Amino acid sequence: MNDFSQKFNGILAEAYHNALLMEETKRKYSKASFSFRDRNAIAYLLRYEKGRTVSELAEYLKISRPSTTSLVKKLEKHGLVARHSDPVNDRNTVVTVTRKGRMFSAYQRQYREEMAEAACEGFSEEEKEVLYKGFCKLNDFFTDSIKSSVDKHR
Repeated sequence: MNDFSQKFNGILAEAYHNALLMEETKRKYSKASFSFRDRNAIAYLLRYEKGRTVSELAEYLKISRPSTTSLVKKLEKHGLVARHSDPVNDRNTVVTVTRKGRMFSAYQRQYREEMAEAACEGFSEEEKEVLYKGFCKLNDFFTDSIKSSVDKHR
């Protein structure tokens, strides 16, 4: 492994660790404990006015259908989502975001935007652009790696 790869691997592992710690700390000191996955599920569902089935949500989150059902029940208990029978196939359950869920998501989006602004403080416009392009490439790498792993096990 070359010097850059070692340094990059080290900072990537540390950043991942710190992101998890930040998540755990936020959950520990908040009234309701919503995970990143919970918030990501709501953000995904918001893209679809008529909702998504539990299976579609499970596919997006890359978790099992039973785990997704548990997640949906938790969010429903807090009034953030609602479940309905699918009008096309009544054996399917469609999940939609409630008004409270939309307000919760707006608050989360504002928090993330403020955090991103704070994280980029002190960066020049050029540095921000390089950082953004680098993160896009890193995200593409992760997405391709996940897809490749899933495809191998099908």
